[in-house]
Amino acid sequence: MTDLIDGYDAIFFDLDGVLYLGPQAVEGAVEGVARLHRAGVATVYVTNNAARSTAVVAHHLSDLGFGADKSEVVSSAQAASGLLRRELEPGSKVLVAGTDNLVEQVRLAGMEVVTTFTEAPVAVIQGYDPAMTWPRLDQAAIAIQRGARWFATNTDSTRPTEHGLVPGAGAAVQAVRNTVDHDPEVIGKPFRPLMDEALRRSGAQRPLFVGDRIDTDIMGAHAVGIDSFLVFTGAHGVRDLCLAPADGRPTAIGWNVLSLFEPARTATVDAGGATCGAIRVRVDEGEAALEGDVTTREAQLDAAWALAQLVWNGSVSTAEPVLAQLDQLP
Repeated sequence: MTDLIDGYDAIFFDLDGVLYLGPQAVEGAVEGVARLHRAGVATVYVTNNAARSTAVVAHHLSDLGFGADKSEVVSSAQAASGLLRRELEPGSKVLVAGTDNLVEQVRLAGMEVVTTFTEAPVAVIQGYDPAMTWPRLDQAAIAIQRGARWFATNTDSTRPTEHGLVPGAGAAVQAVRNTVDHDPEVIGKPFRPLMDEALRRSGAQRPLFVGDRIDTDIMGAHAVGIDSFLVFTGAHGVRDLCLAPADGRPTAIGWNVLSLFEPARTATVDAGGATCGAIRVRVDEGEAALEGDVTTREAQLDAAWALAQLVWNGSVSTAEPVLAQLDQLP
């Protein structure tokens, strides 16, 4: 049997929750990326986080053992720069509610950066900034209320860290949204601008996106029509997989990056349930039940994939009995 990776010429990676959690590499990620490099498969690091420059991201990855170059990193701040250049007149005033990196990218787009609504910005752009303050959000909110066009680098509600989930850029975006009557134009996943930028820069013909979030990574891959691979080392788990909308269902799943070097899981669905590997999920009057030993990680993944097929095709009305048994998977 061929490995899943054999069908692709490039791997697009989300970062937080896939390759690292804060200062720590995710289990299997360094080894997995090294194997991709040895196999000649291109790697592209695609991040919604606009807080850091591509050079800083590449340095962080290299410190963790990934050996990344800044040319392999594509960020929402870069994509924002390109979008502003296309959408606004040169020299337009833009209020930036983000880090110095986002400020620099806005300037590279040929815009004038301002900090208050009294300077009459024509646009506001928000990005993740751990040093964000309420007064800065006030300025953004008032500028938007006075007619400034509103952009957001991303709307991730949370960020995975080595300690647990913490608020993401979406939390600050939602704070501003509470004061205005419309949503921002979003650049990062799951929207197209960042993904289009990654495709353009990589030149990949058959890329696979590897991510840990349904609502950004997997839906972002769907938005540009490429395959996706959900790993369970970050934000989302089996419940999220089963509840995924049609445009948020991954092509395949695995525990971590090393799972790319395994055959893709396949589930056989019949009138009484679904079978994946040695695991069967039986359906009795709409209720899912497990058959088989799910004490190993691989068996848990098989069960998750079989259950997902049944939920997605409407065969299961009650998945909770199986989900309760799979709680050991995130």
